[in-house]
Amino acid sequence: MNIIERLKQIAEENPNGFTVYTTDLQPVKSGWVVANKETQNCFGDDGLKKALEVAINTSQTLGGWKDKELFYWDAVIIHHNEEDATRSGIENGQIAIYQIETNTLKFL
Repeated sequence: MNIIERLKQIAEENPNGFTVYTTDLQPVKSGWVVANKETQNCFGDDGLKKALEVAINTSQTLGGWKDKELFYWDAVIIHHNEEDATRSGIENGQIAIYQIETNTLKFL
């Protein structure tokens, strides 16, 4: 199974969202997640390919989540403190950032 197929499988198993390292597709277990501005509104197969390419060339982390109809893919940046994540979220035009350990969103 190639990386695209495996990511689709992970997405199907985790429709509420996930964050993985692109190097081994293991889950990121801690930190604040900020979506990279370059991959906003990436959905479908083309969105997955773009988000994966950006993630491989930058942060080595990728996430996804499903809204009512579409599954969104994001190259993401992991921060280990809220202040840096908040600043990065604003710089990347995000409306919220996500804290993995507490499973919560912080709206910006």
